[in-house]
Amino acid sequence: MHTDFKQELNEQQLQVVLETERPLLVLAGAGSGKTRSLIYRCAWLIKEKKVPPKNILMVTFTNKAAKELQERLQNILGYSVQNLWVGTFHHICTRILRNEASFLPFRQNFSIYDENNQLSLLKKIYKEHSLDRERFPLQPVLNRISSYKNRLLLPEDLNEYNLEISMENYKLDRTVPKIYELYQQNLLLNNALDFDDLLLYTAKLLQNNELVRKKYQQQFQYVMIDEYQDTNYAQFEIVHQIAAEHQRICVVGDDDQAIYSFRGATIRNILEFEKDYADAIAIRLEQNYRSTSHILELANAIILNNRHRHSKTLWSELGEGYKPELFVYEDDMEEANKTADLILQLHEEGIPFREIAVLYRTNAQSRVFEYACLQRNIPYTIVGTVHFYQRKEIRDLLAYLTVIFNPSDNNSLLRIINEPPRGIGSVSINRLMEFASQNHLSLYQTIQNVQAIQSIQPGIKKKIAEFAEKLEDWHRKAESTPVLDLVKEVIDSLDLINHYKNSQDPAEISRVENLIEFVSSVSEFSERWIEEYDKSPLLEDFLPFVALQTDIDRVNEAADTVYLMTLHNAKGLEFECVFITGLEQELLPHLRSMNSKYSIEEERRLLYVGVTRAKSRLFLSYAKYRRKYDSFYFTEPSIFLQELDPNLFAGYNDAVTFKPKPANKVYAKPKTLNNNQFYIGQKVWHTEYGPGLVLNVDGNGPEARLTISFSSGKLAKIIASYVSPEPI
Repeated sequence: MHTDFKQELNEQQLQVVLETERPLLVLAGAGSGKTRSLIYRCAWLIKEKKVPPKNILMVTFTNKAAKELQERLQNILGYSVQNLWVGTFHHICTRILRNEASFLPFRQNFSIYDENNQLSLLKKIYKEHSLDRERFPLQPVLNRISSYKNRLLLPEDLNEYNLEISMENYKLDRTVPKIYELYQQNLLLNNALDFDDLLLYTAKLLQNNELVRKKYQQQFQYVMIDEYQDTNYAQFEIVHQIAAEHQRICVVGDDDQAIYSFRGATIRNILEFEKDYADAIAIRLEQNYRSTSHILELANAIILNNRHRHSKTLWSELGEGYKPELFVYEDDMEEANKTADLILQLHEEGIPFREIAVLYRTNAQSRVFEYACLQRNIPYTIVGTVHFYQRKEIRDLLAYLTVIFNPSDNNSLLRIINEPPRGIGSVSINRLMEFASQNHLSLYQTIQNVQAIQSIQPGIKKKIAEFAEKLEDWHRKAESTPVLDLVKEVIDSLDLINHYKNSQDPAEISRVENLIEFVSSVSEFSERWIEEYDKSPLLEDFLPFVALQTDIDRVNEAADTVYLMTLHNAKGLEFECVFITGLEQELLPHLRSMNSKYSIEEERRLLYVGVTRAKSRLFLSYAKYRRKYDSFYFTEPSIFLQELDPNLFAGYNDAVTFKPKPANKVYAKPKTLNNNQFYIGQKVWHTEYGPGLVLNVDGNGPEARLTISFSSGKLAKIIASYVSPEPI
């Protein structure tokens, strides 16, 4: 198949493709065809330079991007590429760690723990060591552990020089290293790694093991990294170790879109690339193929106020288009209602719902937009909320599959030992755990030897033994049985479909649909795998695919729904029409980011990312006052608006003012919203079931009967006085 590279690419993109033998920094503005440049560069290496695909490493930011890259590469070359290493950092590191497990303190069949698994492990540690969750809250502790791992510090590496101890958080700072040590020990006991471990152990392995380092330096002769501005220190180290020898490294990114410092990403990596690689050259991609000129004028004007950046100016040949519009609303409810009315108007003009996105700074802002969409029957999808793989029945099934693959995973085994119920109660489970601890066995080994435990009744022993036999049978089969057949066998053998079908709880019946959907997802995965590798995937191939899914990977682009999402989640996406809401001080920029110039610059980049998602229509808005708990407070327009020339917006007049009001933060009298008055679409909280959404209201006041769908999957009717409105 003939590809005319000169015809298909602009001058700068072609330069990216041809400059293959020295370090290359590609500063690619939003919508400038960076993915296209990377794909053609890869095609050039394979087709023209005859580089075997196994010698090319391509790292993408999402699994979705990796998949798109492979599909487009196949279209250019005319055939499917085998053995190309392409995927996210976590995906690539998982492959390396499984290959090199003999050098590491865990086995090849390790589990990958998500945040739910991490929290459950931490709770277990707190219970065993009588740690106070009030004094050492779980999430801040996990965040601190994550920051140590991002700096490549294991518990044994911590000392007085790298421990950040402040008087303000003295107890937390002194105690976290001890918790970290226990946490890491427990992970290894479960033969499990969390997401940060995937990067940490790969980086340390490449740093400390010359044999492994040389192996991957020789294998990966050409290295390409996408979204380089979002890499952290561990990721930098992995890339640096692999490319240090031959220096054939191409990094693509946009420092104007660096928005993930809260995950440990550092803009330093892209700003200092030319210092890290002395012979590096830089190429700027500034022609934008997504947005019209008026939208780009606004984007350029916004980002010009940042000092720490490589200068670049986006331009487009797509015409001037519509000017962005700015709306000032009385309050957040009016902002949501008028936004929803505009969405309906755009839809009537022929814009599909899926080409419309409403963006906001914090998840809490979604509530009023959900309600406004519900009221108008506008179909919507919230990106980044509890997703499919987090539902109880799916987590249970995944726990079965995890134990079948990695029998050392006590955490997952505890989840399923009596799920669905098989008469193994907490007393018996405690006795199993005691026996395991006394005899230095895993829980899996203990249930295989349950007959040796005198303190468990014979009837319960029989049930445990039957359960253990089932798991062992599946464990043996997993080595050679295609994952689709294995999953169907597990569901059939546990009779999960009937278990949920026969329940009196309506929420349980929806679990059946989710299990059927899960089998469909395994089937889809299998088809893609067979197409790529010409063989059926096994359980070991499927589990990392599920573990490494991100919110963006789960967006169903075929569904015709409006997307509601945070500005962070919008990165990498594009829409015909974009609404950016809540452009107010303390929201955007966020209150937590207003104490340093660097944080303010990141917030400005976040707005820039939102603006550059829009192809043809862009609407910005802020509210004059906004509800917080049961009061309203006056807002101040965002500093990012105050910096701009008002003429960048359509229909600008003096009524639209960017100037702050002197009455900032004077609290207004609350509007009449009785705490006991609930409405359809409202988010609520129940002490036992957690967060939920009101589907129906029967009656008024504290005695009203509410039908609530809870995030856990439970559907329940509850008297209003037993739930509270969720605070924004």
